[in-house]
Amino acid sequence: MSYPIRRKPFLLRSALILGLILVCTWSSAFAQPGLSDSERDSEIVQRIDAAVLNRSQHIAAYNVQELYSIYRNGESSPSAQVIVKTVYNRATGKEYTPISATGSSLLRNVIIDKVLASEKEMAKAANRESVSVTSANYEMSPVPGKVSLNGRDCILVTLKARRKVPHLMNGKAWFDASDFTLVHLEGAPAQSVSIFAGDMQGTRDYDRIEGFSMAQHAEMHTHNFLFGSTVLRIDYSNYQIQLQP
Repeated sequence: MSYPIRRKPFLLRSALILGLILVCTWSSAFAQPGLSDSERDSEIVQRIDAAVLNRSQHIAAYNVQELYSIYRNGESSPSAQVIVKTVYNRATGKEYTPISATGSSLLRNVIIDKVLASEKEMAKAANRESVSVTSANYEMSPVPGKVSLNGRDCILVTLKARRKVPHLMNGKAWFDASDFTLVHLEGAPAQSVSIFAGDMQGTRDYDRIEGFSMAQHAEMHTHNFLFGSTVLRIDYSNYQIQLQP
């Protein structure tokens, strides 16, 4: 199944005009003099929520290739790798098609297969809102000022999960200061994934594709008695996005 990127001229012109209006409005409100710290923070959180909602409403489907690589105890070569084709549909969630698999079958089964199953569960229509980076799921505390990350001016926000569940995290998020799309996440699960997971820390980088924040690279670092120090890296490539008509 392939989802071509739609590029109808009138849709692109309309999206560009709307985007310019939103950016100008956001920038103007963000710079308003006389706003108290709490009012400023409230404005930022509202715009983060709006950016997440905008992405959810406008992306109907996408394809992406994902490369999963497992590194153990500081080794430079992966102990296991899996490449999958991911097809996302807003109505049904995610489906994974394996393309290739190399290395330890035990690591693939215990780590990568479980991550894919977890991602598939979170992507279901009934679960997506409960795990998204919004104020409904996190207590958000914007840090004053702007910071530069990956060549973009960002607003740094500390995140505290409102529920102790494995699919939420405690940590920090960086949002683009112009449109409030997600740029970078880092932190630890609000609740341990399992008794075997041990200490876990994760990061994820996003890039703007077709005007929306899409994952580009992720890393999960764990240490436990069973596998020692383990790093799972995920690289995303070849996005094909279908927008809602």
